[in-house]
Amino acid sequence: MNDSNETSRPQGDDVLLLADEDTARELTRHMNRPNVVQADDAYDALIEMARRRCNAVVMAGTHPEMGHFAQAVRRLNQQVRLLAVCKPDAPPELRAEVERVADGCCSYPPTRGEMNLLLRGPKADDTRPPTTLGTKDIAELMRSAQNAERLEARVAELVSDAAGVPMHWTPADQCGPVEPLLMLPGSPARLLVPDEPFRCDGDLDELIADLHALLPVLSETACRTESLHRLAITDHLTGAYNRRYFYHLADHILGRADDEHFRATLLLYDIDNFKHYNDEYGHAAGDEILRDTATLMRSISREQDIVARIGGDEFAVLFWDHELRDPSSQPLRDAWELADRFRQVVENHDLPSLGSRASGELTISGGLAGFPQHGRCCLDLLRQADRALRVAKASGKNSIRLVGA
Repeated sequence: MNDSNETSRPQGDDVLLLADEDTARELTRHMNRPNVVQADDAYDALIEMARRRCNAVVMAGTHPEMGHFAQAVRRLNQQVRLLAVCKPDAPPELRAEVERVADGCCSYPPTRGEMNLLLRGPKADDTRPPTTLGTKDIAELMRSAQNAERLEARVAELVSDAAGVPMHWTPADQCGPVEPLLMLPGSPARLLVPDEPFRCDGDLDELIADLHALLPVLSETACRTESLHRLAITDHLTGAYNRRYFYHLADHILGRADDEHFRATLLLYDIDNFKHYNDEYGHAAGDEILRDTATLMRSISREQDIVARIGGDEFAVLFWDHELRDPSSQPLRDAWELADRFRQVVENHDLPSLGSRASGELTISGGLAGFPQHGRCCLDLLRQADRALRVAKASGKNSIRLVGA
């Protein structure tokens, strides 16, 4: 693909591929670019950059010295877009390095649309002012950047309205032959595609260009906001919800249950003789017990059920049904059966930190209280469940008790 005559034509729209010839040939098939130059190694790539004004440099694969190569590329041309195409089986540490130094990244082999979106997108520091989006549109996009799902929905709505056809986001590896309009980073990346064919005009092209410029910052904001939210509502050790958020969310669910006439059950449980594990095996083993029991509870409970660490070795779970059930159903009995299955799983769970005596040594005790018969708010249900938990402890531990049973 190297061509000594390339230097005789105007420069500025070249794409430089750092790749072997077979990979470069495959990638070139996916590009709407006439001027693609290939280099076998980083040294040759830098020489080519010195000879011509490149619009983008694409690294195919992961290279241990890519950080140094990226620095050299930036010194030669601060405006060039440094992009990467990585195989899905690339080591995580190298993939992370690629995402750190590159302006954009996609998986190999890319679709034609994905490759062109990668080449078309702006540099991370592009400050080109939008030409089609008004202040209200930008403000709505910023508000939607509280999480990725809301951001995707708002962007799809904007483009759908402008194009006159519905749009949806799809993983890059499921895009098929449809030409995408926008791309959000990730593994895999997500592409915005039309639900049906349409004619693209100049106004829509300008809107897409504006969104290309804004999406990197908005996407990063959404990821950061979601991360901060998770930190605020979860327990750092177990990943379960923390006590404060559990109280808030449980009362919200119980308020819905009161209005919509569905039932809920609260389980309060703790680890039997937890102090013994800390004293006998050390606090690292105690932490492992807490993490494992929380993970086991989440695996056994349903998606809508809420699992929280209340404090120390004490956990709470709110079992609830978001749909009206058969009036003859027994939610307390159903919750007891689920909680007792959890008790048995814990009892038979092996923890390497407890050594050869692990199986059968770890047990939990719990108490169950039902809404609305035992309480109409989270604190009332917790008090009642705590009474049942103390009965379980007094009766020999390793059991789940219902209030009044």
